[in-house]
Amino acid sequence: MRVMWFTQDDTATSTVEYGLSARNLTDSVSGERTQYLQDFGFHHSAMLSNLIPGSRYFYRVGDASGGFSSVFQFISNPENNTQSFTVACYGDMGYLDSVQRPKILNVGGLKKDWTAVPSRTLLESLKDSNAIDFVWHLGDIGYSDDAFAEDPIKFLYEPTYNGYMNWMQNITSSIPYMVSVGNHESECHSPICVVEGKYRDNLSNFTAYNHRWKMPSEASGGVLSMWYSYDYGPVHFVSLNTETDYPGAPEENKGDSGLLAAGHFAPDGEYLRWLEADLKAASEARGNRTAGYRNWIVAGGHRPYGDIKGNGVEEMFQKYGVDLYISGHLHSYMRSAPSFKYSVDHKAMINRNHYHDATSPAYIVVGGAGCDEMTYVALTNEGVPEGAEVINEPVPFGTALDDVSTDKEAIGLLNVVNTTALHWVLLESSNGNVLDELWLTKSS
Repeated sequence: MRVMWFTQDDTATSTVEYGLSARNLTDSVSGERTQYLQDFGFHHSAMLSNLIPGSRYFYRVGDASGGFSSVFQFISNPENNTQSFTVACYGDMGYLDSVQRPKILNVGGLKKDWTAVPSRTLLESLKDSNAIDFVWHLGDIGYSDDAFAEDPIKFLYEPTYNGYMNWMQNITSSIPYMVSVGNHESECHSPICVVEGKYRDNLSNFTAYNHRWKMPSEASGGVLSMWYSYDYGPVHFVSLNTETDYPGAPEENKGDSGLLAAGHFAPDGEYLRWLEADLKAASEARGNRTAGYRNWIVAGGHRPYGDIKGNGVEEMFQKYGVDLYISGHLHSYMRSAPSFKYSVDHKAMINRNHYHDATSPAYIVVGGAGCDEMTYVALTNEGVPEGAEVINEPVPFGTALDDVSTDKEAIGLLNVVNTTALHWVLLESSNGNVLDELWLTKSS
């Protein structure tokens, strides 16, 4: 379990004290700290190892000379590869709402009226009722790059990012918060970031993202928090890099603004080689029933099907038996039938809400958690509203289940029931009502 935290001032050490009792923190570990922007604080990280599986731990962070935080708690990862669990999945969630953070500029797709509060409130309720074990935020985290629209003269990127982290702390301090990289992580868009080198050079090419988030890339052969994988219960999770490091990537050479350099986190071709090797290893372990194998392979990333299908990725998903791909970017919800190259696996569809022994992956877009940008729309015969961004093929053409699509603010829950059943549920953020559900099952 890795713990990350922020301090405005430097500290002599980056220490986590932890134990099985809040009054007896018997263990201690020292981590590391980094600063990517002078005068804007330090980001700390420490790894807690050799934890007793499935146990409640108490911890605090800080430094003996500088002081420690309050005591928080978490439950360590399950012991085996059959443990059931639930993960909240969503992309594209902003910070607060247009009442608390009004914009004076409405440019580049920014909305006048918006809110992320219902999703944040629902997450808190789910956490408090022990209904979720961790969170997977599929890119576009907090939208700090849009903060300039509140006051173009001020530098608001870092205060907004810190604000989002503080806003989420009641959740992130007690359950794991996994992230995948999105386009809004690429750089600062404030005028001051373009003009002044201090900000421009230190807030380009996903720098803030990779310093603030430490995903398990080292253990999985990935790179920074750009791409990685991990096992949890009966699932092998793969976090794709949908932004850089493959031919035709949206930020292959330039960031989201098109002005600042981006990408090239590894030698050309390394990301796609890693992805295939990771999927192959998980598939072979499952096929051979190797000790500790995971019966489900779930991939996720920020951008949907149309952006990730090329460079052999769709073929990899099919060849190595990926069961489900979850994404954001489109600020609404869509779900596909199980399919490969537009061919639907009709035999697997017991009904529209149950796929059994599917031979191809299903695709889900769940990017409507609430943010300050206008709704993205898929390309349709009705045309595209003026000013909207077209996303070509959020799910494969001809496979979308139109009657389960929605523009309502919502988050998804992936309930991993056991080694042969997954239950996906979409909850409306404002009231918790079920908007869609899907069962994925296997004979063995």
